[in-house]
Amino acid sequence: MTEENPPLGLLLRERRAHHGWTLADVASMTGISVSTLSKIENGLLSPTYDKILQLSRGLNVEIADLLEPPEPVDNRERILARKSVSLQFEGHPLQTEYYTYTYLCSDVAHKRIVPIHIDVRATSEAEMGELTSHVGEEFLVVLHGKIRVFSEYYEPIDLSAGDSMYLDSTMKHGYLSLEPGGSKILVNCSSATPNLAQTLREIIKNKIAEENQAAPNRKRRPESA
Repeated sequence: MTEENPPLGLLLRERRAHHGWTLADVASMTGISVSTLSKIENGLLSPTYDKILQLSRGLNVEIADLLEPPEPVDNRERILARKSVSLQFEGHPLQTEYYTYTYLCSDVAHKRIVPIHIDVRATSEAEMGELTSHVGEEFLVVLHGKIRVFSEYYEPIDLSAGDSMYLDSTMKHGYLSLEPGGSKILVNCSSATPNLAQTLREIIKNKIAEENQAAPNRKRRPESA
């Protein structure tokens, strides 16, 4: 890889590995040919600004993340001193018909751990919808009520308040409430990819768009409050 343009090819390869995408998958998402993507990944081609925009939009990555040089591997003495406090689960909310996702400590950008308070109102598999996956790993703890967790390779498991679970987020998963009044959980998602929060938000926004499209006569749900 050429020294002049290491971060772009590195990030592209890293995201493909996390998602299990092929070059053909990325080509379909971005509109950039497989051969061009391969050259970019291997540092054999410096993409034009238009190509960078295509990558940014297609992969839901901020342009700054594509161009910013990576941190040195041995950087132990550098102190970032970042801190953020969310009182009483206050944060940035995104709401679908059966879930409210509140992103905690949302004033800190490019976190490697994304904490989300989730109000689970879905009480059936139909309301839960299709299982989804995303980059990284996550740790889930039930704060209130009782939930059923579904995953791609395991039987469903029921968790009550105080129970917790770790799972590989690249495995399709989902959860519903076993309490009629709903349940509350805290999910901590983590990944080496610096724009994880944006990726997760895009998944939820896509769900909101699908709900609005399925019910055009119903009042549209705002993406954020």
